[in-house]
Amino acid sequence: MEAQGRAVAFQRMLKERKVAACVIENPVDLFYLTGLELSEGTLVATPNKTHLFVDGRYLEAAKEKASLPVSLQSLEKLQAFLKKEGAGRLSFDAHKTSYLRYKELKKRMVLHPWALPLKELRVIKDAGEIEALKKSARLLWQGFEEIRRSLRVGMTEREAARQFEIFCLKKGAERLGFSPIIAFGANSSMPHYRSAETRLKRGDAVLIDIGVVVDHYHSDMTRVLFLGPPKAKMRRLYEAVHAAQKEALKLCRPGVKVKEPDAAARRVFRKEKLLAYYPHSLGHGVGLEVHEPPRLHVKSQDKDLQLKPGMVFTVEPGLYLPSVGGVRYEDTVIITDAGYENLYPTVELGDAILQ
Repeated sequence: MEAQGRAVAFQRMLKERKVAACVIENPVDLFYLTGLELSEGTLVATPNKTHLFVDGRYLEAAKEKASLPVSLQSLEKLQAFLKKEGAGRLSFDAHKTSYLRYKELKKRMVLHPWALPLKELRVIKDAGEIEALKKSARLLWQGFEEIRRSLRVGMTEREAARQFEIFCLKKGAERLGFSPIIAFGANSSMPHYRSAETRLKRGDAVLIDIGVVVDHYHSDMTRVLFLGPPKAKMRRLYEAVHAAQKEALKLCRPGVKVKEPDAAARRVFRKEKLLAYYPHSLGHGVGLEVHEPPRLHVKSQDKDLQLKPGMVFTVEPGLYLPSVGGVRYEDTVIITDAGYENLYPTVELGDAILQ
């Protein structure tokens, strides 16, 4: 479904929910509905019409490429459009609209908050989005293999991260999805560590959390390698994380609630008396953003949302022992009619040990 079809689907949703009009200003949502890369703009949708307002920087390109009417941005024109459509109040994204923008709009219109109005649409990926996500994942796996080949005693985390970035950009990535998390040894105990000048030693664990953007869509994956046989504590963590992920994946199928795979992973960690070292959720949605709904956690706002075909999210249990090291194993899966499709090959413990 192209951008025009998504805009029509959004209008249909407005009609079903009896929403008179909704304003969209988040650049990611604007791209989703228009196919245009805009750093700033305003899309107003009613059950019957959509209209895009942009400033002078984008006016010519938007009129040429957009499949909906485009006008120069101004509050007066926005107000006139709503009046013509008979919209008495305007819904806005309560999660994205700034307070200053809210005050500006409130002077002229009756406002109604709506948290993440496009969430219901964006959480289900269409065929084009899934193909882009798969393409992004294929390139990311190549980048992981490049890191794996390049690891050597004495290299720094930043050298590995830089080599990965150069490789992926040369191979066609638009950009990285986030700063690569390359953590050697005890640094791997920090889930969102920032790669630094630590040098790789024999016996170290190497945590690699990476992502790229291809055709606007993100990829996200984590693996842990070992330069030589892992220490007993790290081996235990690796095996427990793998076991937890396998249990979680069994519940990645239509009709299961979002909270259930996370609960399954927690049961494994609780049995192993390691639950205290699992500080984050099981996963998150992936698409135009590297972190988007649903959030897979037993206590998240999405916990009772049912998994449906087309949902794409990570499954990434992790355990972290301070001053020792950590293991996170992250795949990205697509929910299918029959279960799920994993975008990445499996790396068992034997395959993770580098000689």
